Amino acid sequence: MAPLQLTLGISLGPELDLPGFVPGANAGALAAVEALAHQPQFIYLWGEPGTGKTHLLHAACRAAAEDGRRVGLLPLSRADDWRPEMLEGWDGLDLVAIDDIDRVLGNPEWEQRLFLLYNALRDAGASLVIAADRPPASFTRGLPDLLSRLAGMLVFQLRPLDDDGRLQALAGRARSRGMELPEEVGRYLLTRVSRNMHDLIALLDRLDRVSLARQRRLTIPFVRELLESP
Repeated sequence: MAPLQLTLGISLGPELDLPGFVPGANAGALAAVEALAHQPQFIYLWGEPGTGKTHLLHAACRAAAEDGRRVGLLPLSRADDWRPEMLEGWDGLDLVAIDDIDRVLGNPEWEQRLFLLYNALRDAGASLVIAADRPPASFTRGLPDLLSRLAGMLVFQLRPLDDDGRLQALAGRARSRGMELPEEVGRYLLTRVSRNMHDLIALLDRLDRVSLARQRRLTIPFVRELLESP
């Protein structure tokens, strides 16, 4: 299947789907996102980097798009490249996912546009999923009406996976790329590099590229050689 294209032309990779999300202690958040297929939801996800917030946003969009619904994904880590006016017409979507909303809180233009979008989606019976690095109640600056809307959403804190969960997530990511990640290699990675999932997935992607180029299987000696190389 070709990657799905969203409103901004952002591609959703096949590995960022609901079955590929390893919940660990985050089963409640996963269940809430899965429920978007059956009823409108306004969900706020927060947690430290690498806990799966972006994965769930992409997965929600993928599930909705494959169900024939109109979706938009807004990664506000790139807000410096965009203007708030780009959201014109988004109130007609069935699902909007906004990542890193904390990047624009304190910007009156973005706040006003997001406040209007929130109200329009609610009135239309659509769904909204938002992610940030901290809970809505912790924000001390921003448009009060918008902050009160965020605080009234269904809020979930995403917690890091334990090592077994990390191994399961890495193995699933490897399978989605046509790779085999032996358990012993996965455990070796956990003892040699950061346990942050962003870092682990970036390393797995590097291993995939190099193993394909050299036609090598992932073994501990091969991985050790790559990790020790400059």
